[in-house]
Amino acid sequence: MTSTAFIAHVLSPLIDPQFAEQDAFYEKAFGSGDDQLSRDYLRNFKRSATYSLDWAGDKLLTATKDGFLRLYDPERGEGEERAWAGEWMSMQCDPNSPFTAAAVSWSGKFRVFDTRMASSAVFDVDLKKTSPTMKDFLWLCWSPDSKHIAVSNRSDQIYLLDLRELGKIRLGASKAVQHEVNQMVWAPDGDTLWIATSGTPGKIHLFSTPAMQADDAPLQAHQYATLSLAGDPQGKHIASGGSDCLVTLWDPKHLVCTNTFGFATQPVTTLGFNHNGSLLAWGTGGTGSTGGEKNLTIVGANTAMLYWQDSTPAPVQTIRWHPKRNVLAYSLNVAQLPDERDRRASSRELAVVHIMRIPDFP
Repeated sequence: MTSTAFIAHVLSPLIDPQFAEQDAFYEKAFGSGDDQLSRDYLRNFKRSATYSLDWAGDKLLTATKDGFLRLYDPERGEGEERAWAGEWMSMQCDPNSPFTAAAVSWSGKFRVFDTRMASSAVFDVDLKKTSPTMKDFLWLCWSPDSKHIAVSNRSDQIYLLDLRELGKIRLGASKAVQHEVNQMVWAPDGDTLWIATSGTPGKIHLFSTPAMQADDAPLQAHQYATLSLAGDPQGKHIASGGSDCLVTLWDPKHLVCTNTFGFATQPVTTLGFNHNGSLLAWGTGGTGSTGGEKNLTIVGANTAMLYWQDSTPAPVQTIRWHPKRNVLAYSLNVAQLPDERDRRASSRELAVVHIMRIPDFP
């Protein structure tokens, strides 16, 4: 635990009585170490940079720099079950149908497919045939009702893909953002798309959907760039992470800041809530970081308590919680992992994708 985090833990706030039992449970679970926590890594995973992670049911879907989407069963640990070739930069499973995934590639390919079959595709289209600017994609984000998918590219252009008509895909509204787009997340009601952007201060721009009309007053979220966003599956919070080493909680209904966490000393590049919104995890360091803090942090979203902070061999690049259980998958920056030829490094220190299992609150 960093000194900043330790001081914050000592000065931790009073717990709301309605969350006292939950806090006591997690304090015991995390405090017991390996007696209740289980930490492992994804075996037989090719050493490659991981662009995206998501859970397809109990299986783990990964998009990697070597040009594949791969499906793994972490429980069996026997290597990939299936793979789909392509320059896939981002993917996400349907929030209402976990075995259906959408993926977008750098070259403009877009695919919606069933992860249980190697050759089944609901949609398989080349978006740049619709418009030559629809390429160089970096992010994909599925709406809560599964009726729209937002994609953004290197030119900071956001497009809405309309899936409301069964068996058809249509290009909806689009929007050019004047600042670098770092990440996107939908508000719980699906009426607003939140966009994390660079700049000073770092802002969160809100666009009403499906028209993509901009809010007149973007949220000033961080002193410097807003790097990461995550939505609470229960709809209570949206979290943002920034270059100012802060994590901020927002009330998505009233658009107000409800809490701020100061447990980091490096930019917060990725974060995520667990299935019931009680835990918030994040990683620090970033792709370009060559020193300083590199760790995984887990706090209580409702209690503001620091439950876990542990150093990692390299910066955490991507975080994804299991949709129904307290199982956290996270990937590390391959460029900063120990060299495979280093005999002093353990298998865990060399692993790209890690898995942490935490007891579920009853």
